[in-house]
Amino acid sequence: ASLVERLVGEDVIVIAAGTVQCGRWLVLFAGEVEPVEMSFERATSVAEASILDSVLLPHAEPRILPALHDGARRYPAPGDSLGVLSTGSSPTLLAAVDAALKGALVELVERRVADGLGGRGLATLWGAQHDVQAAIELAATAFARGRSEGCTTALIANADDEVGRALHRGT
Repeated sequence: ASLVERLVGEDVIVIAAGTVQCGRWLVLFAGEVEPVEMSFERATSVAEASILDSVLLPHAEPRILPALHDGARRYPAPGDSLGVLSTGSSPTLLAAVDAALKGALVELVERRVADGLGGRGLATLWGAQHDVQAAIELAATAFARGRSEGCTTALIANADDEVGRALHRGT
């Protein structure tokens, strides 16, 4: 078994593990809460001195995992607003997206972590303007609990159709 598999245990699914841009190592794993918490504790204690950022999301928002696998996208309805979340680290982005999706009536358009972004994280959310604003505020609160350096948000109210087409082509 690999080092990652030995650290996380057999009741946990390793979603991704490997190097990402800027020479960082990223490990994503999931499963039932207790085994994941135990694996997280074990992994963070072993690698403590070299951890740049980490996040544990017990009862994570269910829409995050498909986006991690599929890069799932949802395109805007007329009058929708776009929220953009950008972070200096992928774990902080996942915490912010989790908070935004749980607390506001928005949809995750796209979520990108690390590769192609110099180790940073980027997510876009669609919804009614007041819902997107609420999601951005929730994300900002999550930023403050994580590695907040380099975290930014933006709101594009009543996003033009061209914004949706640009997202469709990819960020």
